Amino acid sequence: MRTCFRDALMVVAAAGTLAACHTASRQAATPTPESEQVIGSASKDLYMKASMAPPHSAEQQKLILKMAQEASNGKELLLVMRAADGVFPSAAAPGQQSVESQVRSTVTAKMIELATLDQLTDYAVEYPVDQEHTRRCVERMFELGGNASDARAWYRIKAAAFHLGLSDLERQAQAKGDQLASR
Repeated sequence: MRTCFRDALMVVAAAGTLAACHTASRQAATPTPESEQVIGSASKDLYMKASMAPPHSAEQQKLILKMAQEASNGKELLLVMRAADGVFPSAAAPGQQSVESQVRSTVTAKMIELATLDQLTDYAVEYPVDQEHTRRCVERMFELGGNASDARAWYRIKAAAFHLGLSDLERQAQAKGDQLASR
């Protein structure tokens, strides 16, 4: 009798775990609306520390990288990029270049996962996106814009695809925007 009860309890626990995973994956697919995103105190503290660190120093760059790693929504990720502006000199030493690459790669990957459509299009037009992430970035815009009934959203996606050099996705976004605009 105990083994049957234990087995039934295991099945219920497994079903609950699977349901929780399914809910989490659905939540990950839909980013938190920008109006509900907040910049946490940890991000604010790191931002202040980075602004007080010596300009272009390894300390400042490491703080920016830590900000990128700890950011948990689109607003925080855009704050990281604003904080990184001018921190990495154009004639950086090889070690410094890798920190800049880590920051950009981390932010881009997280933007694709956590940002709203507006945040992602703004990011893609304003900041460099690694070659390895460009297609996935615009594909994510297509996913997020899937239910958008406003042609302007698709024209913004088109502009981002153009900026990233993805002419096939640029044409698709243009066609979707034109289709919506003609309604």
